[in-house]
Amino acid sequence: MSKHILLVLIMVFSTSSCASAGPEIRQTPSSSSTKAEDQVKPIPVSSDENRPTDEEDGLFYRLLAAPEYLWNGITYPIKKMSIFYEQVDLLERALDVFLNEERTGGIFPRFEFGGAIGGGIGLTAFHNNLFHNKKQVRASYLFGIPDNHAGEFSFKDPAVFGSLFTFEANLLGLDVDRGRFFPGGNKAPKKRNNGRTNFELDEVSGDMKIGRQIVGDLRAAFQGRVFTAEGKGGKGRDIPSTIPGVNSSLTALEFVPQLTYDSRDSPFRPSQGWLLDATFSYTNQVNGNEFQYIGYTAEVQRYFSVFRGNRVLLLRAYIAKLDSVNDRSIPFYELNQLDRNHGLRGYERGRWLDEGALLFNAEWRYPVWAQTEGSLFVDAGQVFNDYRDLNTRTFRVSIGTGLRFVTKENFAFRVQVAGSEDGVELLLKGDVEFQRKRGTFLGGL
Repeated sequence: MSKHILLVLIMVFSTSSCASAGPEIRQTPSSSSTKAEDQVKPIPVSSDENRPTDEEDGLFYRLLAAPEYLWNGITYPIKKMSIFYEQVDLLERALDVFLNEERTGGIFPRFEFGGAIGGGIGLTAFHNNLFHNKKQVRASYLFGIPDNHAGEFSFKDPAVFGSLFTFEANLLGLDVDRGRFFPGGNKAPKKRNNGRTNFELDEVSGDMKIGRQIVGDLRAAFQGRVFTAEGKGGKGRDIPSTIPGVNSSLTALEFVPQLTYDSRDSPFRPSQGWLLDATFSYTNQVNGNEFQYIGYTAEVQRYFSVFRGNRVLLLRAYIAKLDSVNDRSIPFYELNQLDRNHGLRGYERGRWLDEGALLFNAEWRYPVWAQTEGSLFVDAGQVFNDYRDLNTRTFRVSIGTGLRFVTKENFAFRVQVAGSEDGVELLLKGDVEFQRKRGTFLGGL
């Protein structure tokens, strides 16, 4: 009897071992079984390696994973929106409405928040292949509140009469009803409301620029500019009448030689290369003898391609200086600025002004969608009257993030938010960062 019991136990344990070792169990078909019952479905075998331990399933590890769960929840709407964006190709569909079939010209709305005139709406018309000869023409108008206006017209010929010379002409009209000025330069009050004053400015400016490639990526250019401007106290707390340029008119000629080395792979969305730029300027009043000054700028930009161009690191350094000539003055609206429109993006427009400006920028750009990239940046700079005034303790710092909507051939707009000791600034503009324009007021950096 004991032998029979022992034999049965051996058979039971043997059957259990075979079942646990094999991936599935098969039953012996009987005469009454159907086809569905001929074979039992596989029984998945749990792996001890993938099974969380008691420690990993505990409260401590759940708390450590909480930031990841939170981040996934926050970015879920962005993920869904990016999927929708890629499925419908939203930007391209919008461009179809405003551009021609060749994408060489069109009319599209222009909007700006936080720009040099405070923000506004308008229109831009352009054509990048005029007469089928790659000549470019552009006209834009911007209306801002309370009663600010900015109009611009530009023409560019990349090969004058088929030569190696380039030609640019620009016309600018500016009517600022409530500009902002902070007297004191780098020593202006830290609380912006304590030092802010207002001014009005009317300016008309025209310039022509001729350039030529010297060798490789090295170019030389010469620009001549004529402008007339009239500044006066604005509504509210007026700018002090002792500031040069207040309650006076200026008509002046300016001459600017320029030397540029540009090895970037794209002017709108660079991923690698260098940009080195140096200018010298001489400005002389022709309707009086109150204003006469010289100026110079030097700029270095370096783009590093990371992860095969999937990420881009930008490092930038910039310095600008104005000096009066023959003991004459420099109008306040021509001074170098550092604010959200001039490289120090965490400070309101007109926050820091003086004869000199020193600025450093570091920016990390990463892809978000096909034609959109995100950015994280740090800005640090200061204005100064004399080089002896430069001090590491007086650098102003801003930190921020943003989105850039851009392709290799064109730039749409950028949205950026930056914080500083003054608070938080929001900027929405339709131009590329660090692109200088005529005059300091609209975009000296």
